[in-house]
Amino acid sequence: MALNGIHGIGGATPNIGLLSQSAVQQPAEANLQVKEKFQEFVAGTFYSQMLKALHKTHDKPAYFHGGQAEELFQSQMDQHVATELSKNHGASFSDPLFNTFQNQLKGIRPESSTQPPRAAAIPE
Repeated sequence: MALNGIHGIGGATPNIGLLSQSAVQQPAEANLQVKEKFQEFVAGTFYSQMLKALHKTHDKPAYFHGGQAEELFQSQMDQHVATELSKNHGASFSDPLFNTFQNQLKGIRPESSTQPPRAAAIPE
């Protein structure tokens, strides 16, 4: 049996309703995946830089420093903490950036840039 040029496997007819639903859901799922990766990158970068700056504020202890192994563990721990923070708390500042990114892809200008800049008042 053939339905619009689509043949079933093993004689079964395909469900056209499911095919059309998956085609509609696919862009939404792809957009969600892009948003998650964007949030992971933006927030992960922010939190990893924040942790790096935090570690620069104090020196290594004189007697209880673990050496290279501790530094390696610390970098892996920082990476894990940054990833978890970006997943759980990164949406608050990555969502506005993602919306701006999406608008730039669509060619939509932000409202603030459509108006000409105001002239600054010069005090006399």
